Amino acid sequence: MALGTWMKGIRAKLIAIFVVIKVVPLVLLALLAWSMAQKLGQSVSGQAEAMAEAMLATVKQVGDAATGDAIKALDDRAREGMERLTTDTARAVAAFLYDRDSDVRQAAELTPDAEAYRRFLAHRSRTLYGHGRWQLSADQKRWEPVEPETADARLAADPRQALGDNAKAFSARPPELLGVPERRPLFVEMSFVDTQGRERVKVTTGPLTQPGLRDVSRPEGTFLKAERYWPELKRLKPGEIYVSEVIGAYVGSRVIGVYLPESARKAGVDFRPEESAYAGTENPVGKRFRAIVRWAMPVLKGGKVTGYVTLALDHDHIRQFTDRLSPTDRRYTQIGDAIVGNYAFMWDHKSRAISHPRDYFIPGYDPATGKPVVSWLDQSLYEAWQASGKSAQDFLAGVKPFDGQSLKKKPAAAQIKAGTVALDCRYLNFSPQCTGWNQLTEKGGSGSFEIFFSGLWKLTTAAAIPYYTGQYGRTPQGFGFVTIGANVDDFHRAATESAKRIGATIAERDRDFQARRQGLLESIGRNLAETATALGLSTLMMGGLVIVVAIWMAQFITRRITDMIQGLGRFETGEMSHRLEVHSDDEMGQLARSFNRMADTVQESFQRSEEARSKAEEAYRLKSEFLASMSHELRTPLNGILGYSELLRLELTEPDQREFAATIHSSGEHLLNIVNDILDLAKIEAGGIELKPLDVDVARLASELVGAHRAHARAKGLEVELELAADLPATVHTDALRVRQILNNLLNNAVKFTENGKIGLRVSREGAQLAFAVFDTGRGIPPEALELVFERFRQLDHFVTRDHGGSGLGLALARELAHLLGGGLSVTSRVGAGSTFTFHLPVQEPGS
Repeated sequence: MALGTWMKGIRAKLIAIFVVIKVVPLVLLALLAWSMAQKLGQSVSGQAEAMAEAMLATVKQVGDAATGDAIKALDDRAREGMERLTTDTARAVAAFLYDRDSDVRQAAELTPDAEAYRRFLAHRSRTLYGHGRWQLSADQKRWEPVEPETADARLAADPRQALGDNAKAFSARPPELLGVPERRPLFVEMSFVDTQGRERVKVTTGPLTQPGLRDVSRPEGTFLKAERYWPELKRLKPGEIYVSEVIGAYVGSRVIGVYLPESARKAGVDFRPEESAYAGTENPVGKRFRAIVRWAMPVLKGGKVTGYVTLALDHDHIRQFTDRLSPTDRRYTQIGDAIVGNYAFMWDHKSRAISHPRDYFIPGYDPATGKPVVSWLDQSLYEAWQASGKSAQDFLAGVKPFDGQSLKKKPAAAQIKAGTVALDCRYLNFSPQCTGWNQLTEKGGSGSFEIFFSGLWKLTTAAAIPYYTGQYGRTPQGFGFVTIGANVDDFHRAATESAKRIGATIAERDRDFQARRQGLLESIGRNLAETATALGLSTLMMGGLVIVVAIWMAQFITRRITDMIQGLGRFETGEMSHRLEVHSDDEMGQLARSFNRMADTVQESFQRSEEARSKAEEAYRLKSEFLASMSHELRTPLNGILGYSELLRLELTEPDQREFAATIHSSGEHLLNIVNDILDLAKIEAGGIELKPLDVDVARLASELVGAHRAHARAKGLEVELELAADLPATVHTDALRVRQILNNLLNNAVKFTENGKIGLRVSREGAQLAFAVFDTGRGIPPEALELVFERFRQLDHFVTRDHGGSGLGLALARELAHLLGGGLSVTSRVGAGSTFTFHLPVQEPGS
């Protein structure tokens, strides 16, 4: 009776549930659709407009991001190309100068005789390239070539004749047009000087130097009265070579910039461009700076010095290396154009210009006195010189080179008016790029930076000239350095043009969308009304049908449930052999079969549990392999976050926004480090770590590791020590990346958990192993926690606080990597006295 009552309650509840979950929602949905039909049109209108604006903003943002990425990629590629061009040019200059060393060595073997010297010089010439004739334009507002100076495009390969396999991106150029060729002797003078400083033999090849024999022991007898090489010659030992600086007469200009009738009038001078300094396209008819570089070497006879042979190199041969270069798609130019900012120039080992498109910028000497012309100074330094009453040389001898150079400083106006603007970077304090070039090259290196100068953003490169003969061997900078300047906008002009086209396309699409939007909204309104009506009618029909079906299903289900409950009751009372009868193939029949199968398999449960354990172990291995293979999928979005946060931090101007961007960036880096640690551990578990051993310089590796953490440690007031045992091998064959990963983790922890005192790295040899001991004077680790620190995700409150952050994976990963390298990682510590983590690495001979 009670069972029947219970089943009747179930039947009523099932009917009610069907009605609630089917009929009521349909009715509510119909009412909601009907009531919202009017509001939906307005909402869709607003949302469509907002969506369009958001879509256009997103497209614009994507376009801006794509343009920014393209600009950066083009700039990076151009920077690398310019740095390579600069370095190659500097090396070519050095090779050319070393060839002149060979020339002077051969000259020292000749018998000092005029005819022998003439034969020697006759075989040493080189082709120089210049430009054709230029003239003022008809309106006298610019200079232009008398005849066009362009390459013959007909000499380039015809892309239409390319084979099908070669046709894609077939690019052809005609032969490079370097300019008008001229075969010139390398040396303008060759002489033999006796041991008293008197020239006994002299041969000249042009009008630059005087042919008569002179006494070079006195400056008056030297080129431009400016050479002081006789004391240097007397100090030469057999086989040693003397090389002078660049020596030439200074050529000034009262007009700085384009030399035109109008600019000459403003400068208060007559229009005589041929008497002023040559300046490329700004004054193509001006007077050229002509100079020499002198080589000298003792001449021996019977092992005794009998005199000195000298060779005076035509300085134009050195200038040729930079005068023709153009860091653009033209590659070479017939004439320098300093206006556009794309040109190359050269400086000596004292940072004085020795090659420049504007010759008035090249320091030189006064032929009347033989003294250097004062270099261009900033206004304040010029005023200090004038007030000192000293000569320029005496005054500048006490001035600090590269002193506070800044674009805020102004050049001396009096020197501009006088037309004396020679460039000596040491005192050119209104040009901070001078300091940048010196920093890049003073140790013999190279590089680049960007600077806003003369109204343009310029990329400027610098590379030391590795020529170290004579006085040039006293500095790592060698002979000097080559610099190349280029207009940054030229690098990414294609990207900026694409950005303009994208903006125009977006504006056009916006107008088209607005036109279509109104028609779309009207159509939505009509369709909503029709849909609401149809939904109401269908809801009434479906509601009635659901009620009928609910009554039938309730009766059917309750009857089947009653039979099943009775069978389960017998099984519950201990009749374990009882099985439910199966009357159908529907869900209830499947449920009965499932119960019967469950009863059949109870006795096999212990066997299946063992199988389940094996499957769990397999699943754990698959999990590790899965994590180890997810490196790219996990790192890529994190790197995206880091990249965009870095862009935000560079582009945002508001301090709060920049701080938010910085927070995102640091959080992303922290998360990336955690992911990297987890993935490395997973790779180790899955056997996915592949070691790449190579020969590693032990001392250099230790020094670099300690140096990388020195700034962080000193910022906390900690001392940093590096101790290297005397018996360390020079190199060890191992995976340098993993060794660095282990030691960087240990050094980082040492700095992180040490508040005062010192940290350090001690490297010693213990039998067949190297011991890298990272020690600190931090708080130490309790004895009971010494092994726990190597457990994964372990952060013990006894010795690590949450203030220091971390995932607890670092030391676990370090020990796993140490084992992978065939070594081990251990720790010793005293609370309050510090800790020492020792990484043992097997010593393998290089190449083994």
